[in-house]
Amino acid sequence: MAPWSKILNNAGVGIKITGYPGSQIGGKPPGAFKRVVNGIADVEFHIPGYTSTLFPRTLVMEIPLQYDTSIEATKAMWRIYEKHVAADYKRVKLLALWGTDVPVVMTNKLVRTPDDLKGLKLRTPSRNQAAIIKAFGAIPVAMPMPQTYGALEKGVVDGAIVGISVVKSFKLAEVVKHFIVDLPMGFSPQILAMNRKAYDKLSPQQKAAIDKNSGVGLSIQGAQNYENSRKGGIAAVTKRPDTSITKLTAAERKLWVEKLQLAKSAWIKEFEKQGLPYGQMVSEYQKK
Repeated sequence: MAPWSKILNNAGVGIKITGYPGSQIGGKPPGAFKRVVNGIADVEFHIPGYTSTLFPRTLVMEIPLQYDTSIEATKAMWRIYEKHVAADYKRVKLLALWGTDVPVVMTNKLVRTPDDLKGLKLRTPSRNQAAIIKAFGAIPVAMPMPQTYGALEKGVVDGAIVGISVVKSFKLAEVVKHFIVDLPMGFSPQILAMNRKAYDKLSPQQKAAIDKNSGVGLSIQGAQNYENSRKGGIAAVTKRPDTSITKLTAAERKLWVEKLQLAKSAWIKEFEKQGLPYGQMVSEYQKK
């Protein structure tokens, strides 16, 4: 958020953004969206997976067997945004929506097939990814990313399914050893949201400045940052003497894909039961 804030502070339209890193405003990461809705903060970064029930449409981004990069996935989300996703954000002004780098399977035990995960406890950020973990035969444990290092270190969880970019930002290579990096998992969406009343009371010039520096362009920047961090994460794991990237055979990879396909089909059926046109949404999201 810092570069975005700097641009707006220097836009010459009287905007002054003051940042409060971490939890200085109060509360924990899962409460970020609620703080924006209630006006406790004017702008907050939020991970929709933490509050899955509020973002059923947004979490189409987590569905497996889709795009190869977060940039492609982010562009696809904005392509279907007005038709399928905007209803998730009626209470706020959405400034950006992007995907993290594609999740990898990281464990302390050497894993080559889904069967190797049976009985292991894996950290998950969302209900939907938890369904994938269950499909693999593992046990999902929900927790915010900042708690994951300690949970791995203490053996509370045996691994995680998350983008390898976190290896550097959260130092996970210090507490997990084996990484599978080439599975067709979905992407974890992230958002930047603004309190609706705070936006509405701005002058036309101030709104124009925010609109110019938000939306698709800002979102693609976020996705690009994660793609760059993914490359850095893979390089860091490759260089360390105590971590390794597991190279799967074609037959092993097929076993993972079969499990992911089952999870994807079940996922679509579940959301269809809730009255959402999820089959159509997924089809249009994945249309290249």
